[in-house]
Amino acid sequence: MNKKIITGAVSAAVLSLSGVVYADTTSDLVNALVTKGVLTEEEGALLSKGHDKKKANTPVLTNKGGKFIMQSADGKNEIALTGRMHFDYRNSDLDEDDLGNVEADKWDVDGKSIGDEFEMRRARIGIKGKLDGMWKYDIVLNANGKSGKNLDTASLTWAAMKPFQIQFGRFKQAFNLEGLTSSNDIDFVERSFMNQISPHKKLGIAFKGTPTKGMTYAVTKYQEGYTDSDTENENNYSGRLTYNWAEANKIKDSIFHVGIAGFTEDYSARPKTSSNGSKAWSGTAGDFDNGATTHSRLFNFKSAGRGYSPLAAIDVQGEDLRWGGASEYGKTNNHHENRFAALEGIFAKGPFKIQAEYGQGKFEGTNEVSNTGAEADIKIGYVSANYVLTGEHYSKSYKGGKMKGIKVKNPFDFENGTGTGAWEVGARYEYLGIDDIKLTQAAGLGSETRIRGAFDCGVATAATYGTSAATATGAGCDANIHQYTVGLKWIANPNVLAKVSLTYSDYGDDLIAPDTAGESEKFDSETLLHTRIQWMF
Repeated sequence: MNKKIITGAVSAAVLSLSGVVYADTTSDLVNALVTKGVLTEEEGALLSKGHDKKKANTPVLTNKGGKFIMQSADGKNEIALTGRMHFDYRNSDLDEDDLGNVEADKWDVDGKSIGDEFEMRRARIGIKGKLDGMWKYDIVLNANGKSGKNLDTASLTWAAMKPFQIQFGRFKQAFNLEGLTSSNDIDFVERSFMNQISPHKKLGIAFKGTPTKGMTYAVTKYQEGYTDSDTENENNYSGRLTYNWAEANKIKDSIFHVGIAGFTEDYSARPKTSSNGSKAWSGTAGDFDNGATTHSRLFNFKSAGRGYSPLAAIDVQGEDLRWGGASEYGKTNNHHENRFAALEGIFAKGPFKIQAEYGQGKFEGTNEVSNTGAEADIKIGYVSANYVLTGEHYSKSYKGGKMKGIKVKNPFDFENGTGTGAWEVGARYEYLGIDDIKLTQAAGLGSETRIRGAFDCGVATAATYGTSAATATGAGCDANIHQYTVGLKWIANPNVLAKVSLTYSDYGDDLIAPDTAGESEKFDSETLLHTRIQWMF
């Protein structure tokens, strides 16, 4: 090999050592050497041939929106790191007297989280990407998850064509516009009541796609509760259909989205004991009235910011635990049947957006052995309005029937102090209504099938449940809860966000924290200040 080829090769190799980012620069250098006469065209072609072969097999590393992505040269395979950390602070106007925290009671196990506190709301790390150009995958772990609950999502999707895809694993079910929006991108610090009724992330399989521009659909079958050899289970399905008229008709800077969704569940729930309401076991054989009992929760709503629990809940009595008796803990299953349907909509024009959802359904739970049960109708709705002060358009954040994060036009640079980031203000009203309640009690077994929380039964002891004829049957009891939220969000850049929400909750009836003595103090409302610092990639 002559001196000119060696010179060109050395020059190209020096740049190649800098990594795949300089692949095009290496080709440019060879071309420049040919142009200047240092190399002949034949010599340049010889060097380029070797370089092109290397380039065809060299992965490309990119940084997109703070996300590090490694991609194969042909673009068919990809792996990306993903993660988030949400650090919260909540400050409630309720004090220890409101929670029955008298000298003898300490903190009630249900109400303790309503106090002022810091919280690591989320800490997740994972990978996502694609395989062979037709598969998508993700595996995300909860760094602060409880023991045995460290898996957030893990799924594989056959995505060879847009009109029809198949996903299986653990993933979000096809229900609730707000719930399907990533926690990184929601409008306020926490989602509305609607999200608390959603099936959320479950093991299952989904059939979904985009059959035509502006339209999406998804149908899922998922696992809820648990199975054993004596129980039929898994008749659990969700579905969602959406249409964005603005996208279908190429109307710029706008969203005209409508959708319908629902789920149906038919599953077994394992009754369990609990220190927050089950009667203490007397230890006396045959003492059914005072014996320890089990129950399963039909539903459980929490107050704003996931604070007070149960704000509104119904427990279904399980099997009685008897000293020396024939019954055994966990032997009997409770059977739950839940049905819920919802409508959703988004109207957005430029930096202004209105979003709303409304749904209603019936929840039922039974235990045939103890002849107990409960049922109730649930109605939930919210409407929110948001405006981006810095002018970013919501239409750029809409994709596949869901809202994504706001695309910041002028990111804030923490090192140089330049840029404004994106500033957004918003307001939300939400409603939770529970009525047509029916409770069935077993003779001699107390009132372990019970309502709990902000229910109005027309009697002074409504909030303590089970202490009157009305609360023992649920007759005439209902809950009507209204919440009003205003919020401010600053998206500094694609990786850093800060937000604050102020929520006023009207519980309707005087509420007493369950399972506490000294119930002289009651509360019928709450004001919560909730903040979040968020890091994501």
